Amino acid sequence: MLALEEGRYVSERLTVSKVLDEAQRQLDEFDPTTSGAWPHAAAALIRQSLERTLDVFWNDKAPGMLETSARDRWVCLPAYLGDKPEAREADFAWTALSNACHHRAYEVGLTQDELRGHLATARDFLKTVARALA
Repeated sequence: MLALEEGRYVSERLTVSKVLDEAQRQLDEFDPTTSGAWPHAAAALIRQSLERTLDVFWNDKAPGMLETSARDRWVCLPAYLGDKPEAREADFAWTALSNACHHRAYEVGLTQDELRGHLATARDFLKTVARALA
């Protein structure tokens, strides 16, 4: 089954929007069996969505960029997308989420409010990229 996502038909079960919805669910629904895992799960899902959105952009605009590091893809993004605040915020969120996903036992993870902010940033970035590719 296909679903329309930001102007494109894609597999319904693999859309970035659906991954972000699952991250939202992790933040909204309390489950005592996952009480220690949900922040990490939400961070990983949001980060994965940012990465996938970035990869879709580069696949359309300059496929060779997919051979570079994620950091290089973020650094080069303004040259192709323009200096958009949504892209700057997405880069910041990706960095914060990357650090959170690779945290050490002695480090404090992201708060629920910070994760919600990064989730909103990922949704805004998805819309910005969809407009750029339309």
